[in-house]
Amino acid sequence: MPKSPLPIFHIPDFGPDAIDSSHFYYAGLKSHLATHQFIQKPHKHDFYIIVVFTHGSGSHTIDFKTYAVEPGSVFFLSPGQVHSWELTPATDGHIIFFSGEFYTSTFPRKRLNTYSVFNSIVDFPALKIGSEEAKEVLYLVEKIDQETKKPTWHTKELLKNYIDTLLIFFYRYKGSKTSFSKKEKLFHEQFQELELLIEDHFKKHREASFYADKMNLSLKQLNSLCKNTVSKTSSQLIMDRVILEAQRLLTHSDLNISDIAYALEFDDASYFSRLFKKKTNMTPEQFRKQLDASF
Repeated sequence: MPKSPLPIFHIPDFGPDAIDSSHFYYAGLKSHLATHQFIQKPHKHDFYIIVVFTHGSGSHTIDFKTYAVEPGSVFFLSPGQVHSWELTPATDGHIIFFSGEFYTSTFPRKRLNTYSVFNSIVDFPALKIGSEEAKEVLYLVEKIDQETKKPTWHTKELLKNYIDTLLIFFYRYKGSKTSFSKKEKLFHEQFQELELLIEDHFKKHREASFYADKMNLSLKQLNSLCKNTVSKTSSQLIMDRVILEAQRLLTHSDLNISDIAYALEFDDASYFSRLFKKKTNMTPEQFRKQLDASF
């Protein structure tokens, strides 16, 4: 049965009458789920998402990885990630959308990247917070709720600052659960830069030397960075991102294999298929058939 193209949602799809509806959205999660039932199926967004669960349970699948949902679960999604969830009727919490432009109009993008909560390679896009941490988070979320319900002078500036403060708290919570030496912190920061470069260029540039040049590192230094951070070479890391995008297209689109190879800027579809099999132990066709059999 042909697959429909994977939907890509935009912030105005959810709150066309909201404050700065092209760049920001907030809602209580239960209300959001009831109003927008189309989000139960796998989909992409072109904005950042923070989801805080306060009640209920279930599962949340992000790029083929499934995470348990429970009170205190927090998820961070970056533009382009594919996700879906299965939640109990009692599930509630808070959900915030914001565009990169909304945040960076006040704070630099580097600041957003530094918090690392949206990184998808080193850090899982999930965090479990305790009761005391939840009090801090919910206080800020309630302030966001108040501003969206009764906007007034400089509301948008306050919302940007509340988001920034939330990200600082989440970064602090993650840091309290992970101990880094000074050297490890440097590797972590450099790796964040590499991850962003790969995200921007993985279709056109699959050679590690391109990223080494961009970061003013030797190829040996780049590989050392990757080995120390994720125990992979830089080439493996780049190819992981290529394969992830291929899996997304095979799962959520009706494109044929040649079209997928072309979308990923491979000149030879046969080479793409061989590479995919080498990395996943199955051909693109086998991967797709396996998915079809599971539905």
